[in-house]
Amino acid sequence: MRKYLLTCMAMLCLAAAFGQNTYYWVGGTAAGGVNMTTASSWNTALDGSGSTRPSATGASDILVFDGSNIGGATPATGQAIVHINGGVTCAQLKFRNGANVAFTRLTGTGTINVSGGAGDDFVIEAGSSLAMTTAGGSTVIALAAVCTGTVSGNFSMITNLQARIANSTAGTPGSLVFKAGSKFTSNITAASAAYPFGNSTQSSEQWVVFEAGAHYYYEGGFSPMGSASGGGFFMPIDFRPGSYFHMKASNPATGSGTFFNRKSYPNVIVENGATLTSDGSINRIDTLSIAPGSTFVTHTSGQTVILGNLEANGNLSAPAGSTNELVFAGNVPQTISGIGNITVPSFTVSDDAQVTLERNVTVSNNANIYGRLNFGTRQLVGTATFTARRPATAFTATGTTTAGAFLIRNATGTTTLTKGVSIAGAGITPGTRVVSVTSNLDSIWVSRPLTATASGVSLSISGSGATLITASPDGFDAAAGSVGVSDARTYQDGISYVINAATTQPFGISTTAPAVLSIRDATFNAAGTTNASAEFSGTLTLNSGRLTIRPGDVLHLLAGASIGGAIGGSNYFVTATDATTGSQGLLRRDGLTTPSTFPVGTAANYLPAVLTPSVASDYTVAVFEGITTNGTPNGTPLTLQERQTVVNAVWNISQVAGSGSSAVKLQWVSPLEGSVFASFADSEIGFITNSGTGWSAPVGSGDNTANNIESTFATFGAFSVGARPPANPFVFNAMPAKNYGDADFTAGVLTANSSTAVQYTSSNPAVATVTASGEIHVTGVGTTDIRATQASDGFYPAADVTHTLTVNKAPLTIRATDLTRPEGDANPTLTVSYSGFVNGENESVLLTPPVATTTATLTSAPGTYPITVSGATAANYSITMQGGTLTVSPRSAQTITFNAIQPKTYGAADFALAVSSSNLTIPIQLTSSNPSVATVTGNTVHVTGAGTTTITASQPGSPFFFPAAAQAQTLTVNKANLTVRAFDSTRMQGDANPAFRYSITGFVLGQNVASLPTAPVPTSTATATSAPGYYPITFTTGVSANYNFVYTNARLSVLPATGADLDHIQAYMSGANSLRVRVYSAKPDLADVYLYDIAGHPIMRRNVFVQQGFTSAEFLVHRLPPGIYVARVIGKSVNLTKTVLVGH
Repeated sequence: MRKYLLTCMAMLCLAAAFGQNTYYWVGGTAAGGVNMTTASSWNTALDGSGSTRPSATGASDILVFDGSNIGGATPATGQAIVHINGGVTCAQLKFRNGANVAFTRLTGTGTINVSGGAGDDFVIEAGSSLAMTTAGGSTVIALAAVCTGTVSGNFSMITNLQARIANSTAGTPGSLVFKAGSKFTSNITAASAAYPFGNSTQSSEQWVVFEAGAHYYYEGGFSPMGSASGGGFFMPIDFRPGSYFHMKASNPATGSGTFFNRKSYPNVIVENGATLTSDGSINRIDTLSIAPGSTFVTHTSGQTVILGNLEANGNLSAPAGSTNELVFAGNVPQTISGIGNITVPSFTVSDDAQVTLERNVTVSNNANIYGRLNFGTRQLVGTATFTARRPATAFTATGTTTAGAFLIRNATGTTTLTKGVSIAGAGITPGTRVVSVTSNLDSIWVSRPLTATASGVSLSISGSGATLITASPDGFDAAAGSVGVSDARTYQDGISYVINAATTQPFGISTTAPAVLSIRDATFNAAGTTNASAEFSGTLTLNSGRLTIRPGDVLHLLAGASIGGAIGGSNYFVTATDATTGSQGLLRRDGLTTPSTFPVGTAANYLPAVLTPSVASDYTVAVFEGITTNGTPNGTPLTLQERQTVVNAVWNISQVAGSGSSAVKLQWVSPLEGSVFASFADSEIGFITNSGTGWSAPVGSGDNTANNIESTFATFGAFSVGARPPANPFVFNAMPAKNYGDADFTAGVLTANSSTAVQYTSSNPAVATVTASGEIHVTGVGTTDIRATQASDGFYPAADVTHTLTVNKAPLTIRATDLTRPEGDANPTLTVSYSGFVNGENESVLLTPPVATTTATLTSAPGTYPITVSGATAANYSITMQGGTLTVSPRSAQTITFNAIQPKTYGAADFALAVSSSNLTIPIQLTSSNPSVATVTGNTVHVTGAGTTTITASQPGSPFFFPAAAQAQTLTVNKANLTVRAFDSTRMQGDANPAFRYSITGFVLGQNVASLPTAPVPTSTATATSAPGYYPITFTTGVSANYNFVYTNARLSVLPATGADLDHIQAYMSGANSLRVRVYSAKPDLADVYLYDIAGHPIMRRNVFVQQGFTSAEFLVHRLPPGIYVARVIGKSVNLTKTVLVGH
């Protein structure tokens, strides 16, 4: 309102003279920046077509950075670097349409003064950004006290010089609002103090608001909270719930303002390896998250108040010797989780806070629990003391409140005030807790900011007391339980418990243990066993399982306390007993005036008692099974005979305070009744009470169907339920007939004489005998006289009564087994089954065995034929013989189809046979007549060698098919080919033949030469004396059953003794009429071969191509006379002569 009035007045004064103009930045995106005071950098039109700004100090001007065009007539987008090179004054400063602006100052300090106007005066729209950066100077945005603003985009101050935005000390709280999605980043490292939102002499208290969803990123430098003078707790920022403060750099220890001392923070995230070091008590943190590698260090004293969850994946610790308290004071359920370290001096759960441990917490000084702490399966550990606080007695006080502060001053009437309790009153947000109080109790720090400023405010202080919740099987065991601190543990009177796992340590026991625990409420969601006597002022609830009260323990419900939960057959109190000492666990209820259930029982059975006192009274109730002569757990048990007419349980009821009578109603279960108890009418059963040495006669009557009884008593003690004795002190009723095999039974004698035992005898032991415990045991079929006698006890006369017991045969059924056989087969062995044997007997006890017969023969047609059973007899069984059925099933023919098998070659892969049958239910069997050629596995043939074999397919018969006619096919396996190849070789005339090189290829199945019985070997006709020339290299014959040999011969070249480089000629008779001239030439040539007589006359001539190596020319000389001739070879490079003898 104040801003509105001032703005209106200013506008009225200035409107006539000046009017208000909007100027758009058109200075462009020059890399070196543009001065803000340059007139041409501003224009009344976004496209630069309007007027320039005449002065940099137009107080009514609206300056707009519009990201859609920051170049005016030369459209441009991108970042505008703007130098605040002089004083700039305007009414409003706005950034919109994705504007990206950096304010700098080259030297000195550049200030933009914003005087205000209609609407918000400093605006950064979503998608737009403003950065106040370093360029050699400092930058300041000075908002007038009346100014307001909103930031929906990004705003940052990252500089090694000064930068800030401030609104003067006359400003209004909440003037600058960071909206959801906005981001502010600061890292100001100037040499002198520089705070992004000013200090206590530059700005007003909480003038900046971060709404839910807004983010503050601290990347180093000066504090976002500024500094205060005169010891005040100045705080320029109001972090609203749901906003975020990101600690991305460690805060300096000194010289950079006040960071946390008595400050209020939103969701705090310590990340990026930063260390947050608190410089004082922290009034509020919504949620605290510590990232891995990051650290939160509390102050050396005071409190760190958390209203939300704590997730420590890094380190949460305190300086050595610190007394700082980690206080959980939220109004919503809070969790403590993370994989990092949490070690704090003190740990507090405030009144009504609900904290769940999802990890252990280490505490070194003290832990105080005023609210609900759910340990789950985790622990509080360390060297601290532990105190679970009692409910605080409500009282009132007065004090002075200041809106926005966390401190109530001038408090009076606070003599009994302690931290951790709840506080309420005008101007105090509901759910506010007392965090700390000064030593003189006149100043109270609270967990939530106050909402009003007033003095003499009435303060209401209260506390519900601690509630401890555990799911640990060790409960609150001093060593292994949920409270694992090593110093003193105190569980004050009036606290509550919730037990979520079966345990024998459900209640906390103080280091200095009281005789009886005082508890408000206890809820058991699992079975448990007491570890102490306890009294309850609230509700004791059993939701799941039985709560066992140890012998000697008392669970005491004070007047007005109640029992809750789904009480019944599964959920009740087991009053355990000590059979040695006779001690029992007791359930006590005080101040009863109306029907009140004591839901007690034993480990096996629910046996409740309902008391309805005539006047207010206190009672204890316990029950145990196994009725004794004196009604105590360690008394002498009643005999089997004595228990026949009673319920085998004892209820011990004591009136511990009050007077007058009470109706007593007991409930029992049928398995506890004596063997004849159920036969009595309702009018024949009643209460029995114990005098300490024996049981009274029954009084009253009960319901022997619903198993309950009710009557009124003025004195109390041991109670049970029994039947009245009959008029005849000895009654032996006739016994019903039995069957052979029936279980042992009592004869059913009822006697008033309990001093002497009843004796039984049987006249026919073959029919029945008497066991050592007096029960009748059936041994056979027939009749016997059972005689019951009892000697006189001096009061009751002796008794002697006999009744006949008839034992009938047990029913036995013998039934023929239904069978099936195929047509044409002989009948199978006919069998029978038995039903009805008793006493573990079998067919061996039959006097004659059963005989099973049928009319079916070997040639019987398909159909069904009766099986008849006859002839069985037994002494103790009445036999019923039942026939059966033999089914002769028809058979069908089977036909095998077996296709011819294609020839294979040795080494072929396994292959499947093309064989099938008209019947798919019986496998075809395949065999090979010659396993050395092939084997058969299933339907797959494996070739083992060359040759032939017969594969036979057969199919056996079954109860439904005749055997199939066998089918055979011949398999031919051909030999595989081996290629045997020799390689040409050379030697000199006169040398021995070299080792001939050769290869054998074509082996299969991984075989080699070693697999051959006789391997081929290369050889030649040439000998060491052979003349120069060519000689064939051949092979000896190889032998193999599985391979054919394909030979490739080679050639041996015998070179002249003159060597491979000199020509050579030979001439000799190659036959009776043939003369051969052989020439060895070192290189090819065309030559003539002449034959001269001894006179030198040419006789014959042959033109030849002389190849490199040996070349031969043949002459027929049968017409020449015998004698000496000369052979001559003449070419371009060869000229050889040889004398030769021609003979015939």
